[in-house]
Amino acid sequence: MATITTIACTDDVVTLTLDDVTGLVVGEHVHVYGTGYSKLDGHHNLTNIDGLNVQYPVNNQDDIVAFSPANAVLVTQVTWVTTEDVELFVGQVEPATDEADYLELCTDAANNWCYNRREAAGYSDNPTVVPGAAVKAGTVLYAASIFRQKGSLDNFQSFEAMPTPAPVGSMGEIMRLLGIGRARIG
Repeated sequence: MATITTIACTDDVVTLTLDDVTGLVVGEHVHVYGTGYSKLDGHHNLTNIDGLNVQYPVNNQDDIVAFSPANAVLVTQVTWVTTEDVELFVGQVEPATDEADYLELCTDAANNWCYNRREAAGYSDNPTVVPGAAVKAGTVLYAASIFRQKGSLDNFQSFEAMPTPAPVGSMGEIMRLLGIGRARIG
């Protein structure tokens, strides 16, 4: 997360000056909060990074003279898997419903969790490019696992009279696919 120190917009290109651009890359998906402008806030893809300045396009935004927002921030979004990828596993979800919104939330959470766990394990991954098929599968499995647990206390939902045992090995398989949770040497 980076704090936005100044904001300007000219010719439908927004320029943000950040306190830190470490780890940001052109093409990265970010979420901007607290600018005071609805078109500037929200999901965007970075098109340019120059020093502490980052840019992204917006449509039909009047020019904005540079100003310092009170509490604006830019948060990176890892985009390894999409909701469509997760739908291949969990089945089709009706668009524009609470279920679709929740699936998007679960997908974003899984992307971030998997990226952060791999980073903690010593990997240096690009947040916009999945490192391989195994990592993609692990991220999809984790997103599906979160989605399928909706409304339950500690396990997948079931309407059976007998309690359903937890799926043994799910988290272990996810961690193996992500290449994390293994011993490191030296």
